[in-house]
Amino acid sequence: MPKLINLTQARNNLSKLIDEVALEKRDYILIRDSIPQAVIIPYSQYQRQEEEWQDEFEKAMREAKKQFKKYLKRKKIPYPKTEEEMYEFVNKATGRY
Repeated sequence: MPKLINLTQARNNLSKLIDEVALEKRDYILIRDSIPQAVIIPYSQYQRQEEEWQDEFEKAMREAKKQFKKYLKRKKIPYPKTEEEMYEFVNKATGRY
């Protein structure tokens, strides 16, 4: 469970705070005027979250691409062969062209 810490306390004890985060794997929520403003987490946790988010994004993109191909096939529209053709297709379909 993250600990709450006032922004002034965090600023005055930054070195100790960083040690607790890095060495003890403790999370902190920085608050200003009783309102959460930011979170400090260990870098390893940040890296893990970034990798998970990237994996989820890539999975969503693969699924979207598959669904897009199915849609084009149903409409009897050839799938664009290059990225440039893809942008041209999307621009025409959305009326940007």
